[in-house]
Amino acid sequence: MNGQYLKTWDFAISTMSSGALYVLPKPGDRRPSPAMAAPFNVSIVEHCRVSPPPDSTIPPITLPLTFLDIPWLLYPPNQTLLFFPKPPPKTTITTVTTLLKQSLSLTLHHFHPLAGNLVSPPPPAEPYIVYTEGDSISLTLAESNTTINHLSGDHPRLITNLYSLLPQLPIISMSRDTHVPLLAIQITIFTDSGYSIGVTAQHAAADERTLDQFLKCWASVCTSLLKKESLFVFNSTPWFDRRIILDPNLLKTRFLKQLWNRLNSTKDCSFEQTDHNIVRSTFLLTSSDMNMIKQHILAKCKMINEDPPVHLSPYVSACSYIWICLLKVQETQELKDGPMYLGFNAGGITRLPFEVPGNYFGSCIAFGRCMVMKSVLLGEDAIVFAAKSLGKEIKRLDMDVLEGADRWICDWDELNVRILGSPKVDSYGLDFGWGKVQKVEKISSDDHGRVNVVSLCESRDLNGGMEIGVVLFREKMSAFTSIFNGGLMELAR
Repeated sequence: MNGQYLKTWDFAISTMSSGALYVLPKPGDRRPSPAMAAPFNVSIVEHCRVSPPPDSTIPPITLPLTFLDIPWLLYPPNQTLLFFPKPPPKTTITTVTTLLKQSLSLTLHHFHPLAGNLVSPPPPAEPYIVYTEGDSISLTLAESNTTINHLSGDHPRLITNLYSLLPQLPIISMSRDTHVPLLAIQITIFTDSGYSIGVTAQHAAADERTLDQFLKCWASVCTSLLKKESLFVFNSTPWFDRRIILDPNLLKTRFLKQLWNRLNSTKDCSFEQTDHNIVRSTFLLTSSDMNMIKQHILAKCKMINEDPPVHLSPYVSACSYIWICLLKVQETQELKDGPMYLGFNAGGITRLPFEVPGNYFGSCIAFGRCMVMKSVLLGEDAIVFAAKSLGKEIKRLDMDVLEGADRWICDWDELNVRILGSPKVDSYGLDFGWGKVQKVEKISSDDHGRVNVVSLCESRDLNGGMEIGVVLFREKMSAFTSIFNGGLMELAR
């Protein structure tokens, strides 16, 4: 929608509760270094509710879930953590938080279902999303006793510290509530006046593509308010009509039956923030690195008389290399040989056999899974067969993304590694008016569990590069770092 006027609207923000007095850092304020300071802490300053503007005319809306949404009811919400540097000298943190609140309210006018709830009535009634007037999202303001660089670097950081910067939402399938919120946001201020924005969203309501559109709209509105502009340009009004998602194979009915069968048997595996030995690190692959891996795979294929992978993109090269590195740090020597599974999200917008607009609101993700025997992945030619399996699965999805879709839920139960995120999403272009995002983290509550969750996003500084987020126990992270960097050095010889 072009030219949406702002200055005639009020903002709908209500304070629910507040904690201690919010003391803003002053210029020249000397703070103890992290080594000298008290243990890491995040203090909640304020809880408030943000809804669309009160004078915006938004009728109630009910959105049925499609077969593309149902599988995500079994998974934890999406969590995105955005770190921003200290605003310009003449901008106070109070100005930042005030404009973020106001622009969030205006953005919810366009993305109002996110202020609603997912309703889960008892079976056989189907779950659905509903928005009614007065619905709102939770916004938390917090402050931390450390600097932004302490948590936004590439070095190993405690996963418990990163989780404290993110608001929590229940896993839908494990919640006893019939109404579950879809979105929550937390803004955390650091001692050096840098800040983070943590966004937690139910994947059944919005995939990474939809969430990216929401964040870009929010950033655009905030920038317009900062510049005191009376209108802003937003060219991607969300498409809410679910009738465009066709389901001739009745996948929704099958997925609902599988969901209901699991509701009583699924145990709560939500993250217990007690293990302080799990860390998250970021690794970088440049475009040259990925091309080097690709050429190594092709050369290996010739040496062992194997056909090359049917699809060998930078994504396949990167994922194959990561898969091998992860397996090498696992305690596998005592385990018997068996299949190893890697799963990834496959965009459905361009693959589905029917047209879906790019601004479709909801989840439009298919599931991909590839398999290689463990003994092969631990062999000398492991990366060849990892790449062949990945390339074959991507090619299959390109040809018929819904083939075998009825097994999506059960297939993903067997994953050893799960790839999260996409380097195609321009997350580092996000700017709310005070400077572009300094670091992007895609986080999953699965990060601590049986499945190794690896996140991918574009590189901030290197064109065509890829940032890789890995979560491991600290001692295994040291081993993974040596294997990852050592492998690249060996290929470069």
